Amino acid sequence: MGDEVGRPPLERIAWCVVDLASRLLHPEEREAVRGDLAETGARSGQALREVLGLVVRRQAALWMDWRPWLALVGVVVPLGMLLSHVSRLWADGNALDASLYVRLWDWAYLGNPGWRRDLVSIIAATLTNYLALIGWSWTSGFVLGSLSRRTRWVTATLFCLVVLLGTVGSTTTARAYNAMVFSGPFHGVVLLRLVRTVCVLLPALWGMHWSATRSRLPLLQAIVGAVAIVILTAWAARGLEGSLVFGRVGRPVTMPESGPDGFIGTADDPRPLWPLSLVMLWPAAYIVGTSSWHRCRGSSNRRAGLA
Repeated sequence: MGDEVGRPPLERIAWCVVDLASRLLHPEEREAVRGDLAETGARSGQALREVLGLVVRRQAALWMDWRPWLALVGVVVPLGMLLSHVSRLWADGNALDASLYVRLWDWAYLGNPGWRRDLVSIIAATLTNYLALIGWSWTSGFVLGSLSRRTRWVTATLFCLVVLLGTVGSTTTARAYNAMVFSGPFHGVVLLRLVRTVCVLLPALWGMHWSATRSRLPLLQAIVGAVAIVILTAWAARGLEGSLVFGRVGRPVTMPESGPDGFIGTADDPRPLWPLSLVMLWPAAYIVGTSSWHRCRGSSNRRAGLA
């Protein structure tokens, strides 16, 4: 909005904020506002007040619809919190595994079938878990973008904040009992941020972009994707449930209830949180449902046209 050369630093910053705020407006309205500000020669303070006021009024009108609220209560809060916790738990578990193998590694161990089997099992489980995390994040972003097209910048920002801050004030049992492993910057900070960025935030934003540009998925593609998500969720279900059992504990750490064998983390442990898998699957079901509805409506319109 105007020539930035020669303006004081604060003036340039203010105009940058005006430009960013105007991006929340509809493209046609955005260009009209920019043209009016240029013609009137408005100063940065006045332009900022006018643009922010207009953005607030437009956003308030958009939130009168039920869809953005469904995106907020159905995706941003529940799925954002679950993705925040499960990504931390799995990142911390990988940190423990990596630390153990680095300390004990010896190339001669690869000649041991049991060592090789354990190593391959850990790698396969890790890749499968992260594929599930990417799938959950992508479908969540797709539904978020579908339900909140005009408010997607607001809902996307809130979703990212929930993912990044959802675990504040809690810890994992891995961190509580293995403080030395997480004392370094990589295992303590970098790995978690890397997992959340690569496996949660980027796939979610990709899904939002996809829904904004293509509106819906072809039915066959939606069904195949949903089946893949169901299989991955069945594989990762215990880890998902564990994200709230072992991944959200306070200090001092309270251990969960064990099963009949008396050991925590075995197959006979109670699973009161099994419905979390259904929560993670609802975006995939929504995508299949909307694709089916669009296909049925298209078929009905074609039949009506032939009639």
